[in-house]
Amino acid sequence: MNDEHDHGADSIERTGREERDYLLQRADGHRQLAEKTEESGAKMIHTRLKQLYEERAAKIDLVDSD
Repeated sequence: MNDEHDHGADSIERTGREERDYLLQRADGHRQLAEKTEESGAKMIHTRLKQLYEERAAKIDLVDSD
């Protein structure tokens, strides 16, 4: 299907608050993985992903508060 409204199976429409909560959940999951791993490269990746998810969630807060 090439429908312009078909965003794929992984695409989910969320409200701003739902998207923010989802991103913070993902951030927390990466925080937990960073704490559990012994491998420094994996720890660094999970820590960075946590930070990126938190930054993205903060941007949603800015947009919703306008």
